[in-house]
Amino acid sequence: MKVRNKIALFCLSLTILASGAAIAGGCLQGTWNYYDASGRLVGGQTVGCAELDGTWGTVTANATFSQGCASSF
Repeated sequence: MKVRNKIALFCLSLTILASGAAIAGGCLQGTWNYYDASGRLVGGQTVGCAELDGTWGTVTANATFSQGCASSF
């Protein structure tokens, strides 16, 4: 294999890896909503959203996750 082909293959590999990381990062963005035993919303946490990240209220085991970044709680 010629050096130029090896360099092209290496660059392609890096591009694929970077794309995979970007996709995975997007999948980790979202909002956790925490509920009490009666189903009442008691807390939340935004993750992977830079300056929008934050937590409020109570964290419970009864939680749901939704894709995307919430602008506020």
